Amino acid sequence: MSLYDLFRRRIAPIAFFLAIALIARDSCEKERRTHTTVELELGDARPRVREIDVEVVAGTARDASSAPVATSRCIALPDAVIGPCRFPVALSDEDGQLRIDVDLGGEHRHLVRTFHALEGSTLLIPLGNDLAPREAPH
Repeated sequence: MSLYDLFRRRIAPIAFFLAIALIARDSCEKERRTHTTVELELGDARPRVREIDVEVVAGTARDASSAPVATSRCIALPDAVIGPCRFPVALSDEDGQLRIDVDLGGEHRHLVRTFHALEGSTLLIPLGNDLAPREAPH
């Protein structure tokens, strides 16, 4: 039996069935995603907020170096107050982290929030206290 016949008769069918199994597994994994909506509550800081960039990272805090699975950006129009900052997310894990960059005009703030999402829920993330004006040192 030549090497070509060995591949054609034995190895190719096994590789084909493995590929089909991996595709089926991937399809099932997509069905188990957690769908949630993230809503950032800006509180009294809303008039000062010019732009918000959010990266969503799935997994626990130990996976902090993980790449983002979703991003969102909310931008205020010139001479207007920023609108609602709300976006849907589909996660492979129920736990995750939000990395939030907020532009307050002349000041930037970087915030990190961990969360536990439930299927079909809305995550309300309060940011008002962290975006309050900082007092100048005396």
